[in-house]
Amino acid sequence: MVAIETDVNRPYVPADGTTLTATVDVEPGAQASSGVNERHIVLCLDTSGSMDGAKLDQAREGASWVFGLLEPDDYVGIVAFDSDASVVMRPTQWRETSREAAMSKVDDLGAGGGTDMYDGLDTARTALDSLGYRPETDDAVRRILLLSDGKDNSHEPADFRDLARDIDGSGIRILSAGIGTDYDEETIRTLGTTARGEWTHLESPGDIESFFGAAVEQAQSVVATDASLELDAAPGVEVSEVYRALPQAQEVDVDWRGNAAQVPLPDLAERERQRVVLKVNAPARDEMGEQNLVDVTLTASGREASDRIAAEYTDDNAKLAEHNESVSLDHRQTVVRTELGKGNVAEAETQVEKMTRIHGEDTAVVEEAKRQTRLVSEGGREERNDATRIVDDSRIE
Repeated sequence: MVAIETDVNRPYVPADGTTLTATVDVEPGAQASSGVNERHIVLCLDTSGSMDGAKLDQAREGASWVFGLLEPDDYVGIVAFDSDASVVMRPTQWRETSREAAMSKVDDLGAGGGTDMYDGLDTARTALDSLGYRPETDDAVRRILLLSDGKDNSHEPADFRDLARDIDGSGIRILSAGIGTDYDEETIRTLGTTARGEWTHLESPGDIESFFGAAVEQAQSVVATDASLELDAAPGVEVSEVYRALPQAQEVDVDWRGNAAQVPLPDLAERERQRVVLKVNAPARDEMGEQNLVDVTLTASGREASDRIAAEYTDDNAKLAEHNESVSLDHRQTVVRTELGKGNVAEAETQVEKMTRIHGEDTAVVEEAKRQTRLVSEGGREERNDATRIVDDSRIE
């Protein structure tokens, strides 16, 4: 059973109001006893000239690894893109083909030409849509696994943001991976973030197989799809600075309609807790006592769980001094990791300075933020990607 739990850094607020930091933890629960959902997966492979050699060889090995992880009811397809895109293998139920037949198509892939990643993604989306998916009746786990080592010849990251929104609206999550040093980081990051997946840097061709394998295995552990948090703010309450903190630090572009908004979430996977962090401005209030600030409802695969972000208005100075430091640190740490993922070291350093002034330089989370910032300032794409993932979930020492 899915569940959510909220927390705030300041459970008590003064009559003239203040800004709170809040966290929403999402516990996905366990898979149903009826078994795992079907997986609908398309490998979207860059076969431009720069992929020739070890990278394309390892992409073939990665595809072979994917084939070994599929169940009979799963569907798999392959799209290749260079100067244009082509369907190498239409999405086919695994029981209706064989590993040998699928590998023969992969082995025929060759490298050459330019990079039309946009057409590749659009073609992959069209291929998956041909399966007749309907989000209101179908719990299939739909994935595009994108691999590229270059920059699209004619499209900018903003173009990919719009395309990724359309793909996400089709119930498809994009897991995007850039390999090497020449791919466009912003595009790869935009795709994974906008389509509720993840983005990954691959340092060498040998990492391709593990990227594909981990993505397919994670898809098998999905508990619920089409997940989102609905935020229903009370009159006068404002919400800002919304981030997904787990499983990967990502800033969320929230679309408000009146006092309500949807925060899209990645598909819920067993044993993979998710967390959203946000700022809540509690307005001035004449009456003392507990006030409901934001109603929070999780929906996923038709299931619901709810909680609320609340605080008590008081003039008791002892209560007003209470502070849940770990919640504040969660938000600041997420902001730092998000900025480091973008390569914005200067902004990350500014955030770390604030953390140090408020929480002290010996606090474990502050020390970790400093360490990650130093690694990114001295490193490259691998360090930027690593910074977005929280490995040590400890709080305050």
